[in-house]
Amino acid sequence: MKYRRKAMEKQEFDIIEIRQTMDDLFAKTFITPWSVSVNELSLRGIESEIISPQNLNRDDAIIIYVHGGGYFMGTINTHRPLAGWVVHETGVPAVIFNYRLAPENPFPAGRDDVIKIYTELLEEYPAERIALVGDSAGGGLILQALLAIKEMDIEMPKCCCFMSPFLDLTCSAGSVELNADKDPFIIPKFIRGIIPHYVKEPYTPDHPLVNPLYADLSGLPDLFIHVGSIEVLLDDSRNLAARAKEYGVNCTLKEYEGLPHVWHYNRQFFMPESQTALQEMGEFILDKIPKLESTLSN
Repeated sequence: MKYRRKAMEKQEFDIIEIRQTMDDLFAKTFITPWSVSVNELSLRGIESEIISPQNLNRDDAIIIYVHGGGYFMGTINTHRPLAGWVVHETGVPAVIFNYRLAPENPFPAGRDDVIKIYTELLEEYPAERIALVGDSAGGGLILQALLAIKEMDIEMPKCCCFMSPFLDLTCSAGSVELNADKDPFIIPKFIRGIIPHYVKEPYTPDHPLVNPLYADLSGLPDLFIHVGSIEVLLDDSRNLAARAKEYGVNCTLKEYEGLPHVWHYNRQFFMPESQTALQEMGEFILDKIPKLESTLSN
């Protein structure tokens, strides 16, 4: 990761070139766990997949997985492995999908795709049987979607889990500079470079609909956050937890010492901290969505 970062630091910020490079790298590096099966879907015209566990633990619940990628990259192919490990740990199926990306589709396009997927699945599952999970920008999109869902007076999902969420589009938090030379994955000039492509008038990086750290978070479901101590985005998670507490939202923040952005990806390499983190998320989801007695027993 450090070697790749040194090479990336020398590049100019070409958004399309970086997207192609990173998508190709992730698709070639990470593999979907053997313990799940994958089937194609089309939900509201959005290319989607459902990832199902071989050992089904809940047939009455669903996870919506929103992939990361800085709001401008990432696909089903790059994040199917990580979503697959969430399914592996929970025994709950997950839907993953290709939402619209910047620069072709700035805010609120991606957010609206999350809302479309959620409302489509609400027709099959009660809100209390739905969990949302997202890494990096996927966490930001989930929160943007929840804020809109609240305004639309649609019932909230039961819970949400975030892996190293990218939330503060002002990129002004102290950890951006403090951890700039420690984080082997996130390069500050790149996250700053995407913002003008993702946030366009009439919106601004501190607009409450765009930036959940400036929003009224009251009424959100239970939240669970993982972040590494050397991340450029460390303060995004800390500030979200503080704001959630301010608004009376039940929020659990767990910081892992010395770990980089979305270290959960290393589960396929049997990294102990990745295994532990995914187990923690799985336990959180299963605790919030207990099994219905009448499902699998029948």
